[in-house]
Amino acid sequence: MALSINTLFYRIFIDPILLPLRKSVLEHVEPSCRIIDVACGTGALVMAMARTAGHVTGIDLSEENIAAAQGWARRRGADNVVFEVCNAGDLSSYDCKEFDMAVTSMAVHQFDSDLAAKVLAEMKRIARRVLIVDYNHPMPRGWGRSVAWGIERIAGGEHYRNFRTYMQLGGIHHFTRRAGITVVKEVIRAGGVFVVVIGTDTTGKDG
Repeated sequence: MALSINTLFYRIFIDPILLPLRKSVLEHVEPSCRIIDVACGTGALVMAMARTAGHVTGIDLSEENIAAAQGWARRRGADNVVFEVCNAGDLSSYDCKEFDMAVTSMAVHQFDSDLAAKVLAEMKRIARRVLIVDYNHPMPRGWGRSVAWGIERIAGGEHYRNFRTYMQLGGIHHFTRRAGITVVKEVIRAGGVFVVVIGTDTTGKDG
């Protein structure tokens, strides 16, 4: 199946940018664990985690992205991954603490603020741990900041408006607080442009 322009753009340009961040995620993947990747794009992170994890589910709203990811999994013979078309704002088909870890990478800043908080709250509900990769705040001045803002400005429209709101509200910590997630670990990457956050329930209960 031929890939769409949007899917090709994601595969060729976005996935390579996320490669260093992907390595930060893989440091927290344990053997035999069950993981869900929310807003998984074309599945690069899912496929990487599946090399260690027991099972990985990848969900995305884009049918084109999921079709591309399914084709990738078939070609690799990956029998411990599942890709599903699913709205990140409605994870009701998954049970409480069904997964050991819920991951989302560079997606929260794309959502409007209410949806972002809802997605994270649902991730907390269905998993014992939540791992989030997104833009850091405050982002130090420099070429990295200029590139990040430039990419988001080029994306334009609602995407750029949501990114600006994300930054104005204080970044990922605003949304973890709204979702009732306690941040237990935080790692800054790429000179302060990105942050990797690991959290659990505010109550301290992990299932």
